[in-house]
Amino acid sequence: MASKVRDILQRPRGLIGRSILVVAAIVFVQLAASVAFYQAIDRQSLREDHARRIAELLVVGDRVSRLSQADLDQVMTSRYLEAEVVAAPPQAPSQARAQTGEADAIVRYVRQWEPGLARRPLRLWSEDQSDGGRDLVGAMGLSDGRWLSFRSRHFPRPWPIALRAVATTLAFSLACVALGAYALRQLGEPLRRLAEVAGRVGEGPPQPVAVEGPPDLAELGRAFNDMQQRITGLIEDQARAMEALSHDLRTPLARLKLASDYVEPEDIRAMVGGNVDELEEMLRSLSAWLRAQHAASTAEPVDLPALIRAVIARWPRLVRYEGPRTLTLSTHRDPLEQALIRLVDNAVRFGGKAKVRLVVDDPEGPRIEVLDQGPGLTDEVLARIYEPFFRGDAARARDTGGFGLGIPTAERLLKRFGGRLTIANRDGGGVTASVWPPAGED
Repeated sequence: MASKVRDILQRPRGLIGRSILVVAAIVFVQLAASVAFYQAIDRQSLREDHARRIAELLVVGDRVSRLSQADLDQVMTSRYLEAEVVAAPPQAPSQARAQTGEADAIVRYVRQWEPGLARRPLRLWSEDQSDGGRDLVGAMGLSDGRWLSFRSRHFPRPWPIALRAVATTLAFSLACVALGAYALRQLGEPLRRLAEVAGRVGEGPPQPVAVEGPPDLAELGRAFNDMQQRITGLIEDQARAMEALSHDLRTPLARLKLASDYVEPEDIRAMVGGNVDELEEMLRSLSAWLRAQHAASTAEPVDLPALIRAVIARWPRLVRYEGPRTLTLSTHRDPLEQALIRLVDNAVRFGGKAKVRLVVDDPEGPRIEVLDQGPGLTDEVLARIYEPFFRGDAARARDTGGFGLGIPTAERLLKRFGGRLTIANRDGGGVTASVWPPAGED
């Protein structure tokens, strides 16, 4: 629940986040309008209530004004009301005279409730007390020339009542926003899964999305699954066609290889034979890269140190291993092995020597690092390192062989089964290729 609240409070970037923002904005606009409405209604209700009470007070006071002063005080005075007949009207303080809007409104209501008081002089104002209370003070002229002075202590203000209504409305609005956000997130969950799977189309085996949600989203899921199958089929058909073509090209190359033995002179024969060998190596690299697009594999328990030692055995005295003696992980053996072979081969070609290190304290899982001793790569080369057939100018200038397919093939093999490959320059020189093996079911 806390994570959902954090998601809601974060800056909205997707369709669902913006929809939640719109719902929240509508609810809070409605809340602000309700607050203003409650305040206006509450203010008017309080004015009318004060007016009725004061009107009754004044009518009764006018009728009993002929009583003696003591009798009047006893009849009219209560716990919250003080009344007395005075010869001259009390004067409002300067602060009260500056805030006469509320009192004038009550005076108008008094005269509406009791038309008989319309011709009587009536003065009314409010005074703030030191204890935080507020008194309503006033005076009305009597028929005999005297004044009926009164003070209503601690008459209610409009905001305490409005605040209760605001608090209730705010709680209800927040509940509506939370329910709306939850409903929108639930409705948007299929879209999020669809976006995640769409970003991986072509990188691995098809991953059908669950057909669920409203009819429109369910139909979108079915259409996406069909499209994914078609795209995957096209990619695999293209890869198999190119693989078959490269395989068929080996037959005429083999005949050229045999025919080159009869070519004279010796230097021409060596040149033809070398070009045929280079073409065969290129076709093998191309076939491996194409097969990586539709390779199949099953996860199994693999002893990573043993697998790494088997890989580096191809380059004795040029590659050394550093790490634990044994560590078993459920992974895809063949794709991981083929990827490591290409990464180590690339490190030996361009660095002369290499080191393979197994890191076990990575929070993301065991990490295999292939470190070469070369000069490093430029930013331009690093940006294009995963492009098929790409070789940096420094690599092309050196007689290192290769066709720019080793790293792209390794990356495709790892990514297809859920692994990851990153390549970066190392402080002090050299390049580090970091491999997170594709994880399988435990």
